[in-house]
Amino acid sequence: MTASRLRSDARRNRTKILGAARAAFASDGLDAPTAAIARAAGVGTATLYRHFPTRDDLVDAVFGEEVRHCLALCEEATVAPDPWRGLSRALEAVVALELASPGLAGTLLAERRCTPLLESFDREVRRGLMTLAARLRDEGAARADLTGGDLLMVLTAVRAITLTDRAIATRSAKRFIAIATAGLRGDGSALRTAPQSRPREEVIIDSRR
Repeated sequence: MTASRLRSDARRNRTKILGAARAAFASDGLDAPTAAIARAAGVGTATLYRHFPTRDDLVDAVFGEEVRHCLALCEEATVAPDPWRGLSRALEAVVALELASPGLAGTLLAERRCTPLLESFDREVRRGLMTLAARLRDEGAARADLTGGDLLMVLTAVRAITLTDRAIATRSAKRFIAIATAGLRGDGSALRTAPQSRPREEVIIDSRR
């Protein structure tokens, strides 16, 4: 067999493995058995491990490009001229990613062990939301008692929506984002409940720096 044929076979096997892994992660989560993934791809486990020596390598190969694209959109959103529009764009980018990449939202919501790439993504998205919260508050565009933790709760709720009926999840998420952000604007009435002095999510993010 020629070297070019070997390279062609390797590329084909890699593509089949990635397709099988994406389907398995969507149905069984990121802990889907590698043996089942290899079987669905029509390759041996040894072939799978030659391409992806660790589960982290496989997960990052499946989701890496989309995750990095989403993170770039979120970073742009934090410096948008209109911080409210930036917030909506950031949340909508997360919704689009997690609807296109089933398996991610459940893992991130459950705070299960992620790959370094996914942990970095989750941390940077959360940090971006806290940056937006500070901008909104400092510019007088949001209610005075807004905290980063409030936006992190919105993120958690939006992620939960992506786990519902996919046929209506995008529309439902956009509707929820509009309602949530409307309630956080500076003309909102005083709340009966006080924000946490240091939201748990912010403590977690600081501890992971």
